[in-house]
Amino acid sequence: MAAGSPGVSLRRNQVREVGGVIERTASSATVVARHWQAPGAPEVRLLPREFPADQLPPGDRFPRRGVAFALDEDNLEPVFVDFEQDPFFLVFGESESGKSNLLRLLIKQVTQRYSGDEAKLFVIDNRRSLLDVTPSSHLAEYIPMSNSMDHHMVALADLMKRRTPTADVTAQQLRDRSWWRGPTVYVVIDDYDLVATSSGNPLAGLTELLPFARDVGVRFIIARSTAGAGRASYEAFMQRVKELGAQGVVLAGDPGEGDLLGGVRPRPMPAGRGVFVSRRRGKPLVQIGLAQEGDL
Repeated sequence: MAAGSPGVSLRRNQVREVGGVIERTASSATVVARHWQAPGAPEVRLLPREFPADQLPPGDRFPRRGVAFALDEDNLEPVFVDFEQDPFFLVFGESESGKSNLLRLLIKQVTQRYSGDEAKLFVIDNRRSLLDVTPSSHLAEYIPMSNSMDHHMVALADLMKRRTPTADVTAQQLRDRSWWRGPTVYVVIDDYDLVATSSGNPLAGLTELLPFARDVGVRFIIARSTAGAGRASYEAFMQRVKELGAQGVVLAGDPGEGDLLGGVRPRPMPAGRGVFVSRRRGKPLVQIGLAQEGDL
């Protein structure tokens, strides 16, 4: 080897010795593997890049756990969301990250979990990505334009006020949530950034009622783009939802947007991959079930 050249030179006999060690090691490994009786090391399992939603438990399979929507990275087991305990679910992601797919899957699971008498859905869908997803038996209103939301949200605010417990409601009724009757209402919004704009937000009138959402049977499932989400995080309605402990999923997006939910910021990820922010489960990495058209 020339003077000043990097590396270490080996004489021919040293090369032969190294080769012999490698051969003996490989031979020993083969013998051990042939005679080893104990279980081998567990296979390392990874999240799939795609996961068919029809492999998740149906919405009515585990009612006490809620509805399944993804696989977690740690155990490759279904991940559940229980809207009875957590009425707010947020989804952040860039274009083609899987936001609308997740909404479609949650609609499917909720409408399997509950009958049309038990759950009604308001679907706000500016880009028509959720068109014809909700069964007619469960659909309270399909709203394709946010400028037509106002009177529906006024009616919802009135419903929430009427269901708010009064002084004569007993402790037992509070525990059972039995002082009102009627379906649980789900407000499903795709492209929230097209709803809450500089000209106003049709949901603003609900802000002061949000702390009562769980008890009065109203749930919010909201998806928005990560683009501009950091700047918009202090918009009053969304800020209040987060303050009340919203759970949700942060899908792929620009890390420059900063922390969007539970201290999690978006980052580049495959479509359908995201971080599930949950008070009960922490922040596991998950793969969302991919809903096919025939599944809905």
